[in-house]
Amino acid sequence: MKLTYLLLLSALFFSSSFAIANDSKTEGSVDSEKILADPESIVIGKAKFSSLCAYCHGPEGSGGKARKLQGRDDLTSDYVFTTITNGKKRGSYNMPPWKSLPEDLRWKLTAYILHLSEKGR
Repeated sequence: MKLTYLLLLSALFFSSSFAIANDSKTEGSVDSEKILADPESIVIGKAKFSSLCAYCHGPEGSGGKARKLQGRDDLTSDYVFTTITNGKKRGSYNMPPWKSLPEDLRWKLTAYILHLSEKGR
């Protein structure tokens, strides 16, 4: 009887753990194209850029300790998103990885940065 009860409890625990794990959002689960096309994403991305990125990249991406982002024509959405996610090391400068930010927010930062590259041309 105890063994049956323990097996039943174990099965319930593992099945509920599996369901919870499958409910959580995984990388790639957001619609990046929709986020990039939404003007509200640029507004949200700008606010986050001001708090996380402007210290090195300058206000509105004008440059500073890190590279200028305005007017750049070499930036793609995948490159910007990957760089935000994984960070970058260039010489003695290190950009920290921001993979702790929710994926949709990293895409909104990407939208703002791409907006900066178009704005500065």
